[in-house]
Amino acid sequence: MTTALAPTARLRALLAEKFADADAPTISTALLLLHIRTGKEELRLYARHEDGDPGHEICVWKSEDDHGPFALDLIEAIHSHRLRDWRPNADAFLLGTLSTTTNRPTNQIGWAIGDLDKEAEAGA
Repeated sequence: MTTALAPTARLRALLAEKFADADAPTISTALLLLHIRTGKEELRLYARHEDGDPGHEICVWKSEDDHGPFALDLIEAIHSHRLRDWRPNADAFLLGTLSTTTNRPTNQIGWAIGDLDKEAEAGA
């Protein structure tokens, strides 16, 4: 019998598999956005900037309109994490986001799962 991974461990395992190359970025934050009018989900992955500032991250991967198997697995893992392994000091709920180009609301809410590049917590 195979033991199931805890939601945060599953999320980290999916990222480690996708970004296994030596020159691949180390993902620090996964952001799942939900457009409140259309119900479409968008997934973005961020890596810390080389300056190491915790608030300074760059987007290294973004899902397309038609989600492939990796994006669907990651979306499922993020929802599972948010329901079962939420970490108030590392994760965040975004009540609304602004476009960085127009500074206008995007009609999206989201969940940011942070510190994915830190050592796994006990049991996660």
